[in-house]
Amino acid sequence: MLPKKRIFLVILILSAILVTVFHKKLFSSGDQGKSSLTLYGNIDLREVQLAFHDTGRIEKLLYLEGSSVKKGDLMATLDPIRYQDMVDADKATLDRARIQLTDAQRTYVRVKRLAHAKFNSEQKLDDATAALDAAKASIRQSEAQLALDQRQLVDTKVYAPVDGIVQNRILEPGDMAFPASPVYTIARSHPLWARVYVEEPELGKVHEGMIATVTSDSYPGRKYYGYIGYISPTSEFTPKEVQTLHQRTILVYRMRVYLSCPTTELRLGMPVTVTIPLVSDQPPPSTCPDGRKPEFSPRG
Repeated sequence: MLPKKRIFLVILILSAILVTVFHKKLFSSGDQGKSSLTLYGNIDLREVQLAFHDTGRIEKLLYLEGSSVKKGDLMATLDPIRYQDMVDADKATLDRARIQLTDAQRTYVRVKRLAHAKFNSEQKLDDATAALDAAKASIRQSEAQLALDQRQLVDTKVYAPVDGIVQNRILEPGDMAFPASPVYTIARSHPLWARVYVEEPELGKVHEGMIATVTSDSYPGRKYYGYIGYISPTSEFTPKEVQTLHQRTILVYRMRVYLSCPTTELRLGMPVTVTIPLVSDQPPPSTCPDGRKPEFSPRG
């Protein structure tokens, strides 16, 4: 009988030890979970629909899909002959208006001198004054028309408005271009951010300016540093493409985690994992891989 009691006592002690160990592990795991917040989302990019300001036949398209472009790069040109002819005609009209202005000024001076000497009537002086004013008005009109047509000539060339990647080349040389018809779709390479959603119970743990790391299945083990740059002021239901059916009924807040060192490795729509340390952690690198200084405020 005694051995059975001892066996029971040993089992009881072992059970207590196991329960204690289990609770310690559970408590430790809970602390680890609270040391950082893990969110899942996608890389967002803004797109620019690049179009000509005028109508014409496309002469050249200088970039293909997938090409990297910088702000100010010449992207495409229209056939400029029609607009160049208009500018040449405007210049000739302006030259004629300047000749007429010179003649009107000389006539006005002579008529005014004779009128003061009482050799001409006041009516002739009024006529000369009106002719001079009309010549000046003609100059202003010609200059305005020349400026407009020169602007149209300049608009036969379209330049990249931002840094980015040519996502789609919609038209081809020989096509007719219209202001409402985009020629290129450019995906902006800056700013670059991950769109994630944080649930309401976790909202109080995060704030704008917090450091975060972004990882992708495409580049295992590689970390991209960033920061929380935007938290939506209003709640919404979790988007269908992000969570399960049950989780889609949960109210969440949209958040942007901007990349301090924008990179072409993270592409539009790519799923990513965002980790936000909730306690002091190792600071992010002081320089980007390409030597640039990391950014901690969105621009563009």
